[in-house]
This record gives sequence, C-alpha cells and structure tokens, in this order.
Amino acid sequence: MITSKRPERISAVIFDLDGTLLNTLENIAQSMNTILNRHGFPTHTIDQYRNFIGQGIGHLAEKAIQKSNSTDVSIEEIIQELINEYELSLNNKTYFYEGIPELLDDLTSKKLPMAILSNNNDYLTQKLVKMFFKKKWSFGIINGVQPGFLKKPDPALALNMVEKLGTKPNECIFVGDTPADMQTAINAGMFPIGVLWGFRNEDILMEAGAEILVRHPSEISDFISEQIQKNSK
Repeated sequence: MITSKRPERISAVIFDLDGTLLNTLENIAQSMNTILNRHGFPTHTIDQYRNFIGQGIGHLAEKAIQKSNSTDVSIEEIIQELINEYELSLNNKTYFYEGIPELLDDLTSKKLPMAILSNNNDYLTQKLVKMFFKKKWSFGIINGVQPGFLKKPDPALALNMVEKLGTKPNECIFVGDTPADMQTAINAGMFPIGVLWGFRNEDILMEAGAEILVRHPSEISDFISEQIQKNSK
C-alpha cells in the first residue's frame, strides 16, 4: 500500500464498476470481437482491450475500429450492436475480483453508504449491478453515463452523487482502476484509491493522482478501519 495523506473522516465510498468490482474484461473483449468479425474488421487481444476500456462504450468502439477504413457501418451502429451483443452475455465470463464480496460485507457492517459510478452505458450498468449485487448489497446510487453530465473524469456526476448521499466530497473515498477514476476523485475533492487488480498498472495510477494503491480489497477495509479508529479517539 502506498499512501501520502489521509481523509480525516470517511462517510461514503464510491466505486467504479468494470475493473474495480467486477472483472468484465474477457466478456467485453469477446463481445467487441464478435462485432468486428461480423463486419470484417481486425480483432484484438484481451490485453489490448485493457487500454480500450475505461472511457465509455463509445471510446471502446472507436479504439477497436480506428485502423479500419470501412464505410459500410457507422460508429453509432457499431456501438448499438456492441450494447446488444454485450447484454446477451453479461454474466458469461464476468466475475467478482477476489476479496470484493468480503469488502462489501465489511462496508455494509460498518453502515458506510456505497455508490457506483461507471463510464459504461447506464442501462448495462444497472443490469450488471442488479445481476451481481442487488440480492446482497445495497448501493445508495448507481450511475452509468447520464444525460446532461459528462463522463469521468468530469466531477459533476460524482458531486451530484455525494450530495444525494448526504455527505461531503472530502469525506468520500473514490475507488477505481483507471486514470479517469483517479482524476474524477481529485477533481471532485475526494480521496482516490487505485486498485492494482484492474485494467491499469501502478505507474499509470500513481501518475494520475492515486493517493493509495491497493493489491487486495482487504487493504481498503483495513484503511477504513484505521481511519474510523483514529476518529473515535
């Protein structure tokens, strides 16, 4: 764990979804490659998709077809096909990262409000959360891309979520695996925690402004417990 400064109080936790709570990489890659094959575009490896994911489904589609010159299909059509394809296979190769269920159990026992903010399509985000989380854990707010708001790292939607949770930005932890997550936290005045099991590496997350890097979800539980104990003295 790498850390510099710590929040004086923690009253809420906002999570990214893909690459942070759920490993969706192989499923997304398979869905995108299906669309590329359908239209005769070159496909990509799973490792290449690591760098395509994190800035929304439109960015993913653009990166996936950027070297292709076909005019037979528009990017908008590709995006819609990808949404449809991905929805059909949401849980095929998607799973919790090791330690995530235990982390969510711990935060629930601490009665800390939790929320999810994704750059993914909102409809798909809601379906994923309902499929994997809703039966056991409660999230105060769940947002994918929303009309009237820019995607992460713009802080407006994160700040809107904090207001609805009834807390303050400087009392909120933002947990994610991409530079967009770290920059969202910084831009919103929140505390950025970068996870090393997701789609980006240590150097990229540190450069993006992560205050803490964690290799296992239990380190987040430990960090929060330490802060709660300090504040109770």
